[in-house]
Amino acid sequence: MAGMKRFVVIVVAIVILVVIAVLVAAPDTRRLTDAVRRTSPWDFVPLSEGLTEMELSGPKSGEPVILVHGMSVPMFDWDAQVPALSNRGYRVLRYNQYGRGLSHRPRGDYDLARYAGQLEEILASQGWDSAHIVAHSMGGIVAAAFAAEHPESVDSLILIAPALHMAEDNAGIAMVRLPILGDLLAKTALTGILAGRAEELFMAAELADVPRAMEAFRRQTRYRGFTRSVKSLFRGDVVGDMGGTYGRLVGLPVLLIHGSRDESIPEDHYARLTTLIPDMETVVLSDIGHMPNIEAADEVNRLIAGFLSN
Repeated sequence: MAGMKRFVVIVVAIVILVVIAVLVAAPDTRRLTDAVRRTSPWDFVPLSEGLTEMELSGPKSGEPVILVHGMSVPMFDWDAQVPALSNRGYRVLRYNQYGRGLSHRPRGDYDLARYAGQLEEILASQGWDSAHIVAHSMGGIVAAAFAAEHPESVDSLILIAPALHMAEDNAGIAMVRLPILGDLLAKTALTGILAGRAEELFMAAELADVPRAMEAFRRQTRYRGFTRSVKSLFRGDVVGDMGGTYGRLVGLPVLLIHGSRDESIPEDHYARLTTLIPDMETVVLSDIGHMPNIEAADEVNRLIAGFLSN
């Protein structure tokens, strides 16, 4: 009996230590308040699931263009595209998806319905019937899901290094999807892993000010709900095989832009996309990685502008 009590005490002590370690290690402990949001250089629009951080640029009379960022790098992903498109007369809107930047972190599943619904409400919030949509990485999945359901609201779709099946052969996503262990991993290590990956991408893209970009990236991770949103995303339908969704885009004007040395998206995924959307225009940028919008900004801006003007 004494041995059993000792065992129980040890188990309880271990559990307490693990909980303490998780709480200490968890980076997103700050509250995302109105005071915090007032420090943002951007605006906020109220949507059905909370405030969304956004920026509008360009003449009000210009054709609408919505920029959709990827999985973890928020809307500063588009710093090189906003002035280029605005100066060409387009009305450009970029926004932070739920859980990113200083946008709201609602409870519940971070699934395709939520992300596509946010994009739908962003469009409606401006009184626009339709817009051109430019999307990067996971943003391609969000844009494709929206376009598949609302083709009448999409004037054209430009996919830059779009994801197709994020969970395929991805050990990190597989581990986060595990019960208990995945929860611990998400709380203690996931943010660091994402930050490390972002830094690798920024450096590979030869971004002019990597430290500044990393501080902008890390800021979003300090507020409650960031880790929860990523964990939910990794456990939901966004990371699944989106082949069926992309296949529904046939008939829409679609441009695919990707680099020849993209280490984030397998080459066979790009090959499959060209099969799924056979009438899609495709441009492969030589010796460019996963962030063509940063690494080859001038060329990407030229391609976007040319496609939009067709």
